[in-house]
Formats: sequence, C-alpha cells, structure tokens
Amino acid sequence: MILVGRYASPFVRRVGVVLHTLGTPFEHKGLSTATDLAAIKGYNPIARVPALMLDNGENLMESAAILDAVLDMTPAQKLCPNTGTERRHILQHCAIMCSGLDKAIQYIYEPRRRPTEKVHQPVLDGLAEQITASLTMLEALAAKNTFKGGTQANLADLTVAVGWFFLHKSMPQIADASKFAHLVALSARCETLPAFQACKLEG
Repeated sequence: MILVGRYASPFVRRVGVVLHTLGTPFEHKGLSTATDLAAIKGYNPIARVPALMLDNGENLMESAAILDAVLDMTPAQKLCPNTGTERRHILQHCAIMCSGLDKAIQYIYEPRRRPTEKVHQPVLDGLAEQITASLTMLEALAAKNTFKGGTQANLADLTVAVGWFFLHKSMPQIADASKFAHLVALSARCETLPAFQACKLEG
C-alpha cells in the first residue's frame, strides 16, 4: 500500500494518521503537487493528493473515499461504526472540518495564483467567514466533550485534530488559539500520539 502526497496537506496527513492508528503497513511517497506533478499523475491522473495505491494495484483518491475503503478493509477497527447514529455523527463532524479545510486551501491559493491586482478581497473575506464558521461549530461540539482525543480518539477526533493543527499553523489570524481553547486541547491530546508523530509536517 502506497500513500502519495505530503503531510503538509491535512487531507494526506489524516489518511496517514488513520493508517498508523490502525497499524496498517504502508509506504509514504511525499510527492508535492508543486514540484512532482508528473509523478503524482502516475497514481492519480487528476494529479490530486492524497492518492492511495492498494496492494492489488487499485488506485484510490479523495481522503473521505480512501478512509471509507481503508476502514471497510479493517473489520476490527473502532474508529467509526459501520452503521447507526454514531457513524452519522462521526462522519458529519469530519465533514464540518473538511469543509473548513477546503475553504482554507482556497483562501491560501487565491492570492498565490492570481496577480495582486486580480485578488478579490470580498472572496477572501467570504472564505474566512466559512472557515470561522466551521471552527465555531467544532469548538461548540468540543466544549460538550464530543471529541475525546488521545487514546480514545475516533475518526472525527483524528480529523478535527489534524485540521486544527493545519489551520492554526497556516492562518493563525483566523484559527486564533485564544478563541478555540477546546480545539487547542484536543490537538494537544492527539499530537503526542505515535500516529501523529509518525506523520509530522515536512519542512
């Protein structure tokens, strides 16, 4: 099994963290979409990461679909139930964070990929509002002890912790630690875990 993409991407990192948490052996190829596009296309013609090549040669893409497949192939896994209300809640909490991360990626690339005079500030402001809304929803859930983290972490805990770490590192002006104390605490409980330590950000 080969995971393609740099851990600097929260989507790649959450797949890596889950694989390590499950004890699933895999090889990591830390290819960058900025410098290794041709190599990435060998695993995913759309040139997006993460990509996961299974041992049978099948290539998977998109972190949600990858993790669904990985969990399905791990019968004894305890990160997410196969059915029921708890599964729906876990997946919804993952979706809230991943929605915020999607907007964060757009926020980061908007000024990088356009000439300065073509960057539209209202677009950035709208993206910032959406990122903040995602974090506010998750902070409210965390305040209710929704995310146990640490050795009790489920798929949502891992996803939210990975997402918070990325957002706080990339845009501390939006992911302000003073405003999201419960997410900071969740991150602290998770970042010391072996799975997180094995997937440290490059650079």
